Amino acid sequence: MPAQRTPLRPAPVPVEEFFRRPYLERATRYRLAADRLATGGLCDRHSIADIGAGHTELDVCLRTEHGWRGRYLPVDRWTGTADLDTWEPPMRFDWMACLEVIEHLHDPARLVRILQDSADHGVVITTPNPDVVDVLALDPTHITPVSREDLAGLGFYTSTHNLYGTDNDGICALWYRAGNDLVERVITPAPYEGGQR
Repeated sequence: MPAQRTPLRPAPVPVEEFFRRPYLERATRYRLAADRLATGGLCDRHSIADIGAGHTELDVCLRTEHGWRGRYLPVDRWTGTADLDTWEPPMRFDWMACLEVIEHLHDPARLVRILQDSADHGVVITTPNPDVVDVLALDPTHITPVSREDLAGLGFYTSTHNLYGTDNDGICALWYRAGNDLVERVITPAPYEGGQR
């Protein structure tokens, strides 16, 4: 009697390859998000769901540069079958981070509202600033530019930063459940000093 074979899982959808800048050249966005989380009260008892976590650089930044010891959950197609156009959190988290993700979605507002509904303390988002850069030309997988006005309309406090190599080319948006009137700490994002994108 021949042995039965277990069916193979379907292969993941191929990802277009493009040059990925080293962590230290991209670290400004993670440091910025970490600062916004700390301003809102992030502590070691808190959990963070990092939506579209990629190579989990936010976790690296929080743990190595800030000594954070909380619970981190990466959500990405690398860690499972997360289609962020339809994904919903399986549970609530203290914090939701969504860095460099919403510009890849057909309906970014849908995901943003779900993140707000599922975060006990707050949400931090970064995305390219369409007022300064051609978002669609930055990456072949970018499909929806999201403006500061779009994010403000969803209840977020927004600020612009140097994330890609041009002044104010990135947006950092945050939403605190307790209210966005917390006093910001002084942040000086590291300037981009050359290299390829």
